[in-house]
Amino acid sequence: MRLKPIHTTITSTGVKCLFSLGILLCTQTSLAGNNYMAMSLEQLLNVKVHSAAKKTESLGDTSAAIYAITSADIERSGVTTIPDALRMVPGVEVAQADANSWAISIRGFNGTLANKLLVLVDGRSIYNPVFGGVLWEAHELMLEDIERIEVIRGPGGSLWGANAVNGVINITTKHTRDTQGSLVSAVAGDEEKGTLNARHGGVFGARGTYRVYAKGFKRDSSIKPDMGTGSPADTYDEWDGYRGGFRMDWADEFTLQGDAYRTDAQQLRPDFSFTVPTTIEQQTIIYEGANLLGRWTDKTWNGPTLTMQAYVDWNRRDEPFNFIDDRTTVDLEAQYDFAATERHAVIAGAGARWLFDDREGNRNVEFTPQEDEYAVYNAFVQDKITLVPERWFLTLGTKVEHNDFSGYEVQPNVRLQWLMDNDQSFWAAISRAVRTPTPIEEDLTSTLITAPSIRIAFVPNDDVASEELTAYEFGYRHQFTPAFSMDLAAFYNDYDKLSTVSIGEPELINNGSDPLHFLVPVQFVNSMYGHTRGAEITSGWTITPTLQISASYSYLYMSLISDDEDREAAERLSPRHRASARVYWDIRENIMLGTTVSYADQLPASDVDSYVRLDLNLGVELSDNVRFNLVGQNLLDPAHREFSTIDDLNAAEIERSIFAKLTWQFR
Repeated sequence: MRLKPIHTTITSTGVKCLFSLGILLCTQTSLAGNNYMAMSLEQLLNVKVHSAAKKTESLGDTSAAIYAITSADIERSGVTTIPDALRMVPGVEVAQADANSWAISIRGFNGTLANKLLVLVDGRSIYNPVFGGVLWEAHELMLEDIERIEVIRGPGGSLWGANAVNGVINITTKHTRDTQGSLVSAVAGDEEKGTLNARHGGVFGARGTYRVYAKGFKRDSSIKPDMGTGSPADTYDEWDGYRGGFRMDWADEFTLQGDAYRTDAQQLRPDFSFTVPTTIEQQTIIYEGANLLGRWTDKTWNGPTLTMQAYVDWNRRDEPFNFIDDRTTVDLEAQYDFAATERHAVIAGAGARWLFDDREGNRNVEFTPQEDEYAVYNAFVQDKITLVPERWFLTLGTKVEHNDFSGYEVQPNVRLQWLMDNDQSFWAAISRAVRTPTPIEEDLTSTLITAPSIRIAFVPNDDVASEELTAYEFGYRHQFTPAFSMDLAAFYNDYDKLSTVSIGEPELINNGSDPLHFLVPVQFVNSMYGHTRGAEITSGWTITPTLQISASYSYLYMSLISDDEDREAAERLSPRHRASARVYWDIRENIMLGTTVSYADQLPASDVDSYVRLDLNLGVELSDNVRFNLVGQNLLDPAHREFSTIDDLNAAEIERSIFAKLTWQFR
């Protein structure tokens, strides 16, 4: 028995949707098509997700706090970046630090390099193992090609491995059979200086389909926080780049895809020196990369499924006054899904990842060693056991990994699910997850401050251990009426061995190349622990077939304990309260209005005030294959800070943005 979906559909030109469990689930149709009867209600209600169990299952069958952003959600909201799309998800903290960087996390520990969140694109990890986090500015995807963004709030280490501590974001692009024909879209506005997307899809052979795409973009700089001058000044943080790629599918059996990109992001950085005062220099950080991924699936009807995937990913980050990170990743994995007996649904798999890193520094930054090779090996198994048919289910699983920084890591997981009736379900889980050390924590020497005869710098520490989490979660889903549903998740997270820094005793340095000076060493250590607790609630209400509302609220409490209270600032970098509401209104058959209002609580550690954000998207179909959108973001005030402290070199206020988008799609 599955949780009964809501039998209320919403139609608008190009999109067909329904509300279920507080999530707007939509299926994109052709821009020219209004033939919604071609899709049966059974097809529309059979919404599938993949990330919670690492296999396809219906949303109502999942025993995790999962939220799905669909392609239609992206289109209706008018967002132009993945970070802005993630603002829709309850429990996900999205704060824009400046024009080209974001702080994104789940359930706390936010930062521009939040290291407890694993992010994948079509199964390829974009978590940066050197920095420990996701460099969002390097991954400006073509949003029109995204099928859905699945977000798991809570640990996913038993299936996805290390660093999936507080959550997993899995971005899935569309099958090429769904992107046939050509599409061109252009964006222009005051902050969105210009974006051009182009895509073409076709067929080859008897069963093959393909697409190729290209994207270029340029975004304006933000403004500096008001320092009492009365006139705003631009920051040095413009952002531009281009990206291109392809995907080929042989039915549902084999996929080959690849991308190449370059992104330029402006930032200010200090240039340290013993002989002259530290200067602030303008620099452009250059991100370059290319990847190639292949995936083969052998599936028998109602039988076992074997999936094998391999990818090669090269990326390079060149930051003046710091270092060049040039890394190649080779990843292989296999997964086998089968029903061992009538009551046991088993997933088992194994994988290996090899990383080849060259981290070229300068007089202020050095890695020891500069060139390094390291590997990660893993194996996992998970069994979903039917305790009482159509009522009670128990999931047991674990992943065992070995990495060159912390050795063996075991990440078990226990989940219990109760389908109370057709309209209600309850689930609970206990999980363990780890965040493994990075080369920055173990191998880095980096100047923080210089003064005459003094240098304060990070120094290596080979004894850094993995951060550990034991998580307790439960969730409840209820479809109160055919038009109203609710999804609740609550958690208690217990953290140990959290990474922080320790300042050592000064030592005199006489190396013959630098002036005689004292070095004050700073090392990463595992000297903090603590807990978080909170809840997230989401609801959806279909008022009429042309007017729908979804709303969400999340609460987070953090308590961290360290020998030095200054190290506990992380508990004040995440908002305690967040809330949002989205309204989708089909004014006429060819006119749609999407409205999003969101609230974020204050961040005491960075002196960021609470704020309310209003975004509007007015969409008009001008013809069967041409659509026009007028979008306004941050409409309630000219500008506001969302994350950085006011004395940060790159502190910025995020400005109000107005832009237009024209989309032309044809076959």
